[in-house]
Amino acid sequence: MSYYVAAYDTEAVYPWWENPEDGFSYTPEYITEFLAGVRAVAEVHMQRAAPASFFLVAKMLELTGPALRAILDHPLFDIQCHTFTHPNLIALADDKAALTYELNDAKKLIEDTFGRAVTGLTAPGGYTRGFAGHPRILEVMWEAGYRYVRSVGKGPNGTVPAPLNQPFWYTQDGFPELLETPSHAWHDNILTGQPGSAHWPPILPWRYPAAMPDDAQGVYEAYAPGIDYCAEQGLLYYLPIFHPWSIYRIDQQAAQIALLLDHAGQKIELASCNQIYHYILARPTLASGESLL
Repeated sequence: MSYYVAAYDTEAVYPWWENPEDGFSYTPEYITEFLAGVRAVAEVHMQRAAPASFFLVAKMLELTGPALRAILDHPLFDIQCHTFTHPNLIALADDKAALTYELNDAKKLIEDTFGRAVTGLTAPGGYTRGFAGHPRILEVMWEAGYRYVRSVGKGPNGTVPAPLNQPFWYTQDGFPELLETPSHAWHDNILTGQPGSAHWPPILPWRYPAAMPDDAQGVYEAYAPGIDYCAEQGLLYYLPIFHPWSIYRIDQQAAQIALLLDHAGQKIELASCNQIYHYILARPTLASGESLL
């Protein structure tokens, strides 16, 4: 059985089209836009009774906690962590206090806000090899109560798109019960214009877009072949990389997500990250015992 896994890295708007060096924006205008993006994605899922995972940057809960809870506190939605401030976690590997803040404190704030246990983490940006070779980060994660992570999210040398890597246990780093669930394909913000390095020749088993997508149909067409490939090849899952703010910038009704969910629903099963984790946990040999990246 194959799955389309819907996951959203829920962070502040990064208005790279204005000034890429300014980073994330926390102005009232962009906080309103952030919430509109989350709401649009959530509504598309609720209309289809389709599960989804939202990995939250905890800082946004400090700014918009009640509003985010009103949108996302729904049985369809799996609520997980995307750190406290969206840093490069590998750069903090030797700073336990900083890691504790980004992982433990963020987890606690999300749990306190939603009244749910948080067991999953998405690493900001993603890496070619994830946290393989970084046992200090894995140790802080494990002690905090994380049991799976999406940290593999780039191609060779930090490029995009991410290959179709499949899950593995961090056995080689001393954490045989900590699961990596790699993300796949494009980061939608880079696909639609944010500066980034694309791998050449194409690293996915389907064509890159002939031009940068600027509408929902174009974004859908860049991701949709992964659904068909996953179904044809019998891969366990396909997990594209999306951000509500970037989805909303392209289409305020999140039509690209509607198209993908409708397509996936005809070919494979729909799942959240937490559902995939528990599915693998009950069948541990579905994940490799070592990193094969």
